[in-house]
Amino acid sequence: MATIEEYSGGTILAGIGKTLMYFDAVAGSVPRDEKFHHILHKIDAFEPLILTLGQAMEYIRRAEAIAIGERVCRVLHPDSVCSESVFLDDLAVAMVRAGKAKNADAEDARKSLEKSSGRPLIISRVSGKHQEICPSVPSECVYWQAEKKGMRCLKRKA
Repeated sequence: MATIEEYSGGTILAGIGKTLMYFDAVAGSVPRDEKFHHILHKIDAFEPLILTLGQAMEYIRRAEAIAIGERVCRVLHPDSVCSESVFLDDLAVAMVRAGKAKNADAEDARKSLEKSSGRPLIISRVSGKHQEICPSVPSECVYWQAEKKGMRCLKRKA
């Protein structure tokens, strides 16, 4: 499972980058071998959920701290469309402390997510708790690329 320290320090990007390079190198579906199960296990630890804006707002309203900052994985895609993630609770505090996000309130978070309307919102588990809401870019997102390669990892919140 990814930790707050890996997010705030940026070391999370190494694993994401390696996984995306592997996906790029494999034509079609990923073979169901040991590497497949290793990657799926790593991704499943994030428990990525696809959310509606209303569902995202439920998480935001319950958060003790909220911050907004550039999508963590955008560093891997510098030409990508800029969009902001919403960080919650301890991750929000750590990202602000690391200079990677700014404190926000629920209304700021809603407006930020609305700016990216049309992009699927995904919440990820970090340090044991769902704390990152990302307006994903499917062509760049490790979760969407895993799905494209035959790894079913994205769930919808009921």
